Amino acid sequence: MRAIWSFWSRPHDLFYHRYWHSARTHYLSWALSLGEAQRHYVDTSLVTDEAGATLLVDRLGLPFRHVDTSLEALNRDGADPQWWVLGKLSAYAAQTEPFVHLDADVILWKPLPARLEAAPVFAQNLEHFEFEDQSLYRADGFMRAMAELGGWLPEEWHHYAAQRRNAALCCGIIGGTDVAFLRHYASLAIDIIRHPQNAVVWERLKVRDNILVEQYFLAACLEASARRRRGWGTDPLTPGIECLFQSSAHAFDPAEAERAGYTHLIGDAKADAAIAARLEARVRSVHPALYERCASFCAEAVKGAA
Repeated sequence: MRAIWSFWSRPHDLFYHRYWHSARTHYLSWALSLGEAQRHYVDTSLVTDEAGATLLVDRLGLPFRHVDTSLEALNRDGADPQWWVLGKLSAYAAQTEPFVHLDADVILWKPLPARLEAAPVFAQNLEHFEFEDQSLYRADGFMRAMAELGGWLPEEWHHYAAQRRNAALCCGIIGGTDVAFLRHYASLAIDIIRHPQNAVVWERLKVRDNILVEQYFLAACLEASARRRRGWGTDPLTPGIECLFQSSAHAFDPAEAERAGYTHLIGDAKADAAIAARLEARVRSVHPALYERCASFCAEAVKGAA
């Protein structure tokens, strides 16, 4: 199984670098994510743009086996950088063999369980949301704007939303053996973001609902696939999908995470000073060569800015 990462540098440079404690912490997270995963998956691949390849490969020296700069097309096409998930979706859509995609803030201390590696589709965990909660999955407002402004959505989304389904899949990791399904899902998700009819919807909503399009729509596509493939069972989310954790609560329970050999520096964890210090100490200890490359680059950057 190929391990892949994606990095569209433009959203990071414009907005999302602020989520990290420092640039150094961000670089060290990349080093640890790759360094640990390549112990289990020797076939590693980075899908990025030209600036991302320059940073991660040329300057930091991260030893990906393959480097694909096809995300440069997003820059050439003027893709909206607030839709950061376009980088991930483009990476999923480009795969032609079984894979696991890891976010750069995910560390695999152990290989994935055999049940995941053999699954048609897998993800980090199943999660449910309340329609009244507008903090993460703003599904109702999204659908209202689509209906009022004549936006376009695939049939998979319409059917899922009409049943008031409130399940999504956390994509800290995502992958599987059913590459055709994953490519189809990712291509449709890209179409949602870039469809001309939806430009007016994004202007109304202002906020770009990245995880709604990535994680909620993945559940919608799985349900549609379950309906098409008789014999997959009656639960719309269990057939063909395996999760590393049963729920978000399990995923962020320290004991469960330790058993799985899995760390995800999600949300505020990226900015936590104590976690940043632990991350630095771990990379220095277990991947000294990668640590020295990151430290040298950061020192040069500071010197150049002086």
